[in-house]
Amino acid sequence: MKTTSVRPMSCQQKSWQNVIAAGAVLALAGILIACGSGSNATTNPSPTPAAKTAVQVNMGDTPADWMLAFSMNISSMSLTGSSGTVSTVSSATPIEMLHLMGTMQPFAMISAPQGSYTSASITIGSATVMYMDPTMKAPMQKTISGPITATVNFSSPVTVGSTPMAMGFDLDLASSVTADASGNLSMNPVFHVTSGMQGSGSPLDPADGGIQQMMGMVSGVTGSSFTMTSMQAAQTFTFATNSSTTFDGTSMSGMSSGMLLMVDASLQSDGSLMATKVQSMMNSGGVMGGGIVTAVTGQPATALTIVMQNGAGTGMISSDFASGVTIDLSGSTNYEIDEDNVDMTSLPFTPVFDASHIYAGQSVMPISSSGMMSGGSGMMGGSSLAGTITASEVALTQQGLSGTIATAITSGSSSSFTLTLQSDSAFTTLTGATSVKVFQQSQTAISGTSPIASGASVHAFGLLFFDAGQWKMVAARIGAN
Repeated sequence: MKTTSVRPMSCQQKSWQNVIAAGAVLALAGILIACGSGSNATTNPSPTPAAKTAVQVNMGDTPADWMLAFSMNISSMSLTGSSGTVSTVSSATPIEMLHLMGTMQPFAMISAPQGSYTSASITIGSATVMYMDPTMKAPMQKTISGPITATVNFSSPVTVGSTPMAMGFDLDLASSVTADASGNLSMNPVFHVTSGMQGSGSPLDPADGGIQQMMGMVSGVTGSSFTMTSMQAAQTFTFATNSSTTFDGTSMSGMSSGMLLMVDASLQSDGSLMATKVQSMMNSGGVMGGGIVTAVTGQPATALTIVMQNGAGTGMISSDFASGVTIDLSGSTNYEIDEDNVDMTSLPFTPVFDASHIYAGQSVMPISSSGMMSGGSGMMGGSSLAGTITASEVALTQQGLSGTIATAITSGSSSSFTLTLQSDSAFTTLTGATSVKVFQQSQTAISGTSPIASGASVHAFGLLFFDAGQWKMVAARIGAN
């Protein structure tokens, strides 16, 4: 019988055979899938990321009348909604709330996924309160230890669409801070949330992204825009300028890093910020502050003691907020009234502010060409004063007072009314005054509904003068509490 020998396949031949077999299997699988080997076939396309929109996160204050200052360090903040959680603040940022009565200022600018937001989470590292002790008639300082965490559930969802917007967080201090029988303070934060769209109201209205008198230091200049840092904001802000921007004391070509500014701006349709007014306060190396006068030395005044609520510049640190600072004055110190956004026309009295007409209870802004020195002369709140500013200029600035009215207030009218202060008002304890005469001008902004009914509790924000034995305020804004 004839036999046939069979040679074994080489390694190369085996490899090609494996490739062919594998290809056949893949081809068969493809046919099965293409034929829809059933209705069980599924696809998993990558999700499309949500479009993002610029959101300006603002902070404001519904005050507690018995406080002079309230400073807190916000260590984290986030928004939660249909697109998940969005971080707003990730590192400790100080902010003083009393100077924000009846208004708001930007705390952060974020790019938020479009969608519906229902809550926010805010963690406060600690808080410092300066108040008037009703028995001793003197400023006292206390610290509230943290961390303090608040979950803010919105009363109705806030929708972030394609239009840039502002989201405001109004801290209700009267409902948030309580004292026990021993005078120890505790905090359970209560925030009221508002929102507004760019272009839906006045360009300078904080509710719609407007910015008024934001204090800060220039950190960079590029072409027709500049960046500014604020001690009370979580990030730097970039402001564009154009031919309509008003410059006071500087220009784009004259601006430099370290310069101290006050800026008005409006949120634009592309999410940028357009500066409407840029006011130079001091060149690099200087300092500016802001706060309530608690003591005046000399007549004319040679020194002031203030509770610090705001500031920027050399030597200023976050722990200075809600602390006492000495302001040294001299014969060469200039005195000004900051009339920005205040209608001062046709008043029935002559407003005066100088070394002989500066009083405890007024809000002032000291400015110096040199930095703030640590330490001060005297005591406040049971501790040494935080620092000293040698003022080359002192400006009278706007402040807020809260109380009740006996006559209705109508938007657009020019009139005056008596604001009866709360019995525990720090202003009353400091000055002895139980009421202030408020002048409503034709340009005075009325927030909320108008008219405000007789007997309502309201806050007035404006310039405060002591004239002919009476406290008088020229109001820039009035709103119901």
